[in-house]
Amino acid sequence: MNARVAALWLLLWLAFGRDANAQAGAAFDQQRAFRDLQRQCAFGPRVPGSEAHELCSRWLADQLSACTRHVIRQSFTATARGKQLRLTNLVAVFNPQGSEHVLLCAHWDSRPVADRDPAPASRARPVPGANDGASGVAVLLEIARALKRRPPRQRVTIALFDGEDYGAATDEMLLGSREFARRFSGPPVSWAALLDMVGDRELRLPVEQHSQRLAAQVVDRIWSAAARVGSTAFVRERGPGIVDDHLPLLAKGIPCVDVIDFDYPYWHTASDTPDKCSPASLGQVGRAVLEAITYRVS
Repeated sequence: MNARVAALWLLLWLAFGRDANAQAGAAFDQQRAFRDLQRQCAFGPRVPGSEAHELCSRWLADQLSACTRHVIRQSFTATARGKQLRLTNLVAVFNPQGSEHVLLCAHWDSRPVADRDPAPASRARPVPGANDGASGVAVLLEIARALKRRPPRQRVTIALFDGEDYGAATDEMLLGSREFARRFSGPPVSWAALLDMVGDRELRLPVEQHSQRLAAQVVDRIWSAAARVGSTAFVRERGPGIVDDHLPLLAKGIPCVDVIDFDYPYWHTASDTPDKCSPASLGQVGRAVLEAITYRVS
């Protein structure tokens, strides 16, 4: 091979030959996502009715509004633990005219009581919610920035649900996703992903069973995308069935999978803090989801 041909091959590789992992890695800044996780926790526990909840709501709206002008505050009230709550879902839309519709979601509130804490004295304290809430939101904020830089061919809706973790029983939980599903009128969603507890330092993402039963094609899409970009935390193994925000969406007919690592020892404890989370874990999830959005099946 002479020098001219070798130079031409090098230029072609630089233009077209980088693998999906490198492209997705450049699009998703995992360190900035981790800073977003830390920023949410810096407000304090985002318990509905608290100052931290209100301040974080405004900050999240500002972050989304910096990425798209199509941001809606979906305000509503609900009753849980004997209190009437004022709650807000935040909904951002990218490329509203896209022919396909993708929904990405997470919950942004945190639990008012650390009822699973091993220390009885801590069980009345609110949960900081680093992994259980802030991790999924952090991934979606960074995905929003990536979609601003490189607009998707699809319509992509990012929904941040409130009131997921407030109640003492399941009928007082999933409040934001229930409200979102109640109001939802289209356009129809081709596929959806819920990101919940995706920041664990020892991240491992088996297939959640309601997702496999009711949205198997979406499972295959996301886990295959993860394999293409080298996100090894996604494993094709049977996980537990989880009561989570994807259930009201599935009941509405929206094919949604729950991307979740439920094997997290700090769940619903006062120790769910940023030091238990990792930028690398956020990166694995963010790269997989971006690849699932941008990959053309044809």
